[in-house]
Formats: sequence, structure tokens, C-alpha cells
Amino acid sequence: MTVLGRTHIPVVNHQLCQRCSVCVRACPAEVFTELRSEPDTARGYIYTNTDLMSREILPPCQEACPLGQKVRDYVRLLAAGDTKEALLVIRQDNPFPGICGSVCHHPCERACIRGSWDDPVAIRELKRSAAYYEIDHQGEILEVLQGRKRAPNGKRMVIVGAGPAGLACAFELVMQGCKVTLMDALDTPGGMLVGGIPSFRLPRAIIEHDVQMITSLGISFTGNVRLGDGLSIEELKRDADGVVLATGAWKEMGLGIAEERIRGYFECLEFLGMVKAGGIRELAGTVVVIGGGNAALDTARSALRLGPEKVRIIYRRSREEMPAGPEEIDAGIREGVEIRYLESPKRIIADREQVRGIELVKMELGEIDETGRRRPVPIEGSSVIERADTVISAIGQQPDLSFLHTTAVTGNGTVRCDETGMVQGYEGVFAAGDAVNGPSTVVEAIASGKAAARKVMDYCEGK
Repeated sequence: MTVLGRTHIPVVNHQLCQRCSVCVRACPAEVFTELRSEPDTARGYIYTNTDLMSREILPPCQEACPLGQKVRDYVRLLAAGDTKEALLVIRQDNPFPGICGSVCHHPCERACIRGSWDDPVAIRELKRSAAYYEIDHQGEILEVLQGRKRAPNGKRMVIVGAGPAGLACAFELVMQGCKVTLMDALDTPGGMLVGGIPSFRLPRAIIEHDVQMITSLGISFTGNVRLGDGLSIEELKRDADGVVLATGAWKEMGLGIAEERIRGYFECLEFLGMVKAGGIRELAGTVVVIGGGNAALDTARSALRLGPEKVRIIYRRSREEMPAGPEEIDAGIREGVEIRYLESPKRIIADREQVRGIELVKMELGEIDETGRRRPVPIEGSSVIERADTVISAIGQQPDLSFLHTTAVTGNGTVRCDETGMVQGYEGVFAAGDAVNGPSTVVEAIASGKAAARKVMDYCEGK
């Protein structure tokens, strides 16, 4: 941006502009604070329509990203046609460009100042385009990553859990010169990426590529290994300088109503796993999905593809309180999923151990609860019974930490860590991802894995 004459009116230089107006804050005319209210200037518009004044860290897109990616840098390179360099900028902070280009909830776009006057920069889609470039130039990019690795430091690390947090942690540690062994209960890496996200939303080829890029850097993977099932943390510690638990949140939270263990009733991950394995190839009649998060939308959209007459989501709050991403909600509605708000299940109706219906009670929103949302309150006498041939619970998951001492588990059922990131009572053992934070987004899990890698390195280096 430049300034026009003595008027101090910002004039955009399109050759320099990165299209976010952050430069307004760096303009020499900022010393004249009264100019911030001039309605006919770029500065006046920005200060009137955004929260730029209150932001301490700029640019806003980079601040909003859990990984702190240098968004403006790679967007500028992509605009100039330098896709390879853009991709290498992305890979400085993000080991999953393809996965994040497909399923990241892109808080960067919500923070984009450009969106204050038209549309935000399509950051996620731009990242996806760079990721497809990498697929076509895999060897070339891998060579660059190999060159970025530090010399071997003699440290041996074991990571339990090969989801996004565990993989991100493994990537950071191997890049620091560590010898890394990655273990998982599944037979392939990916965790919830393969076990919980349908392929129509996250293509399996994208997962395989991003995972292969990480494991090709020298990471050893062992599948079908589960902590507590003939393997203890103490055994892992004997052969490692550091252990990281990234076991995720795979334990389903049931509905807590009668008659759950009957034909036609499923829990979310159970259902998605059976669909993936081909154990469920078609559905008939009416499918009812209980929940309001992305898992509920993924489940409903997966069910819809199996040919039932109707798929309906039941959510106990309003749309404004739904934790699912707006894009996922809109996509489900476009495809034909019906969403009913302010209703909650009371019991499942069964006949001869087969789902036949569901009793629902209408809700109203009361006071704000601990989640920051208005609490759903049942309306007395509002129960109705409706037909249902399949009922699927998608109300959330939690970690299974039965392999830890109870002192290492919080009241919320997550891993308790001290200020250094170490698991309470377990010397040299750290934790990352949903096991620590509860169910979160993919990019938040990646950020947690990267942070755990830094903490375990500090521990091994005596910091």
C-alpha cells in the first residue's frame, strides 16, 4: 500500500498487495488516529468493519491457524505461479498439506480481513492445489525434506497412536534427527483419518500420500499393537529415550437410554467402520442419527449413500449451537439429509430385538451452561414416537485410558500432564492430541502433536 500526497489516503499498489490490508497498521499515516474513522478510505473501512485494532498478532490468518502457517507467503507464491516454493513454505509448518487442504476447518479464512468487504481468500482450496502438485512431484519434494533433516542425534522415540497427532509428532522428531518407532492399534497409519472420516470427504489417496511422505523419512511403523493388551508403558520406556501417547478418543459415548443393544442400533465409529469394511452395503426405511457434530454429519451422509428412504439428524439444540462446521451442515442438507433441531431421544422402541421406532422429546433453550451454549431443557408432555428402522448414536467419543494409573487421568477422562507436558507419574512419557484435549479438529490434533515433539525434545536435551 502507498499513501496519496498529503491526504494520507491509502492507495492500493496491486503489485505489492497481499489482499488482507494488514499493511494499514504499518502505514506512516497511522500516527493520525483520526484518519481511522474516515468512511471513504481503505483505512476507515478496515477499522470500521474488522477487529484489526484489537489484534496483537498479525497477520490475522496466521494468528488464527493452530499451526501458525505463513499463509500470506504461500498465497503470494501461488499467485505468482511458483507452486513448488509455495508448497515448501506450507511444509515448514504443516506435514499434512493434502489432508488439511481437504478437511481443515480453516479458521484462517474466518479471520481473513478480505472477507470484511467481499469473500475471504480461499486458503484451504489453495493449499489443496499445492498438495496435488506434490502428488505429481513426490520424489522431488521428498528430496528437499530429506535435506532439511538434522543429523542423527542418537535419541530413540516411541509414539503410540498413528493418527494426525501421532504422525505429526513423529514427523517433527524424525526431522530433529531422532529414531522414531510409531505404533497403532490399527494395521495401517492414519487413525481417525481412516477410521472416522468418510472417503467422500477425505479421499483415501490423499491420506496415503501424506502418510507415505512422513513414513518415508525413516519412521518405523508397527500395527495391531494396543497398550494394556500385553504391552505396558514400562516396557516401551526400557527401549526409548522418550514415549509419546497419542491414542486418540475412540471410546463411544452411548445414548444412555434403554434397548441400545438391539439390531438396527449402532454407534458412530462402529457404523462407519462397518461401512468402510463392506459389512453394511445398504439400508432401508428411515435412519435416525443422534448428534450435532461433524461425526453426526459424516454418519448421516454415509447412511444416505446406502439407499434408505430417509435420513434424519436429531439435535437437541438449535443450528447456531451445532458444533459441526457450517460447510458440512450445508453439504448434508444439499444431499438430502433432514435435520431436526430442539429434539432429544428418550428411548428406542424395539420389537423382537429389532429397532422399530424412537421416542423423542422436544427441547427449549435455557441458561448458558459450561460449554458456553444455552442448555437444552425438556418440555414436559412433548414426547412423540416416530418410526425408525436404524438408529445411530453420534454424540461424541472420549479417550480410553485404562492403561494409565487413575492419578494420570483427569475428571474429564483425558490424560493429566504437568507443566512440562509429561504425563502425571510417568517419567519421560508425554501425551498429545485427543487423548489430552478430548475430541478436536484435525489441524488442532496436528498442532498438539508438534507441541508434544518440542516438549519431549526439551526433556531429552535437559532443558
